[in-house]
Amino acid sequence: MNIFRRTIPIFSSLSLLHAIKRMIRIIPFIYLLLFAASPPAIAAQAPLQVGINLWVGWMPWWIVEQKGMLKAHNVNAKLRFFGVQSESMIALAAGNLDACSLATNDVISVNKAKSATSIVLLNDESSGADMMITRGIKSGKDLSGQKVAVEVGGVSHYFLSKILEKNGLTEKNIVLANMSAADAGAAIIAKRVNVAVTWEPYASQAIKSGGVALFTSKDTPNAIVDVLAVRNEVIKQRPADVKQLINVWFEALKFIKTNPEEAFAIMAKASDVTVPEFMEMWRGVKIYTLNDNLAAFGSTAQPGPYYKTVDDMSAFMVKQKLIEQPVSSKSMLNSSLLK
Repeated sequence: MNIFRRTIPIFSSLSLLHAIKRMIRIIPFIYLLLFAASPPAIAAQAPLQVGINLWVGWMPWWIVEQKGMLKAHNVNAKLRFFGVQSESMIALAAGNLDACSLATNDVISVNKAKSATSIVLLNDESSGADMMITRGIKSGKDLSGQKVAVEVGGVSHYFLSKILEKNGLTEKNIVLANMSAADAGAAIIAKRVNVAVTWEPYASQAIKSGGVALFTSKDTPNAIVDVLAVRNEVIKQRPADVKQLINVWFEALKFIKTNPEEAFAIMAKASDVTVPEFMEMWRGVKIYTLNDNLAAFGSTAQPGPYYKTVDDMSAFMVKQKLIEQPVSSKSMLNSSLLK
């Protein structure tokens, strides 16, 4: 039976027309009332989009993902994994990400035109996991005249500048070959260059192929710090969600301590290396605890040492003409959600 046969006869055609007109007028008001009452719920349902890149110091995010920690701890966020770090930086700058794990210099680049993002958490400091891999070169002095594979403008470039300075050289003494960290590692494996500056896991892969770690970030302490950056409008509008995201990072660090065998298996698999190889890489980073973060940020009255790290990196980027003017550390550091 057609259900309309039970309803249409109740109305004359004229009364039906009036009824339809009334409904047409009423429906927009119903929707208006519904949507006026619901924006907070809709906003709360939209997860923070968090960019994650492949780097040994960020591998705890893979534990967050694999162990379902976001859901378990009611963190309203979604992790998005990137193969190329610059792509995630661009996505953050464009507003397509709410937060992203990046190197300090990346966040400076995002903020070069205006204060758009803030560093809210320090993930790690490279203490051996960034390397200059060489073939047939025995000392820093031998770098003169060499073609060096490095990501120009990236953290590896900054690391290279420190190494050159330590050995009385400048970029005028070498030839730069601009490549991503992954491509630089592949270039020295393929013997297309004799010097490559890269990071883990690409550095270990290059060493396995016969390369030698001539210098590591142990030689440049406090220079390379990796962080979580969040767009300022997100911090302002959703501080509780950002705080929960920070908290789940520390939950992952706890899991590594309490379940090391499972944790290292997860991180090694994601890095495409064996567990022993990953454990060696892990020793090349200093993972920042909450107390390490608080000490590095310091206070308003007494800023911590990380402020100098940011300002030094900013000055380097100006010198390299990567940015036109320095970005002040005070404009892009926000430790309020750690406390």
